[in-house]
Amino acid sequence: MLHLSSHGKKLWLAFVSLILFPFISSCMFDYTRKCSPSDIQIYQGPSGFSGLHIPQYTVQIVNEASASNGVFDVQIHCGEFASADLIEPSIFKRIGCGICLLKNGKRVLPGEVISFEYSNILPYDFSVVQVKC
Repeated sequence: MLHLSSHGKKLWLAFVSLILFPFISSCMFDYTRKCSPSDIQIYQGPSGFSGLHIPQYTVQIVNEASASNGVFDVQIHCGEFASADLIEPSIFKRIGCGICLLKNGKRVLPGEVISFEYSNILPYDFSVVQVKC
């Protein structure tokens, strides 16, 4: 068994801490992680027909990020999105050429699901363009 002086023990602990801490901390806590468009998942599927007999689709947008304070300014590529049924603009609205904004740009918390239905002859192909954290 190795016996170290008090000073030797302090040096040994400092050395071990310098070697092990980056590995332990990077595995346990990822403070440097940035949010990414891939944190937001979009699911959609047919959900019947509107009162005008136009196909209806249900969309669920989920924040699957683990960042504790969520993401905001979620912008989604939505083409020339339009719906025969009104969608509450505070949930989802077209803001520019092929871009739609989720929740008026407000924060979407981890695990939060934003859902809406729209009616159109064909479904739109949605993809996340940007998120901020």
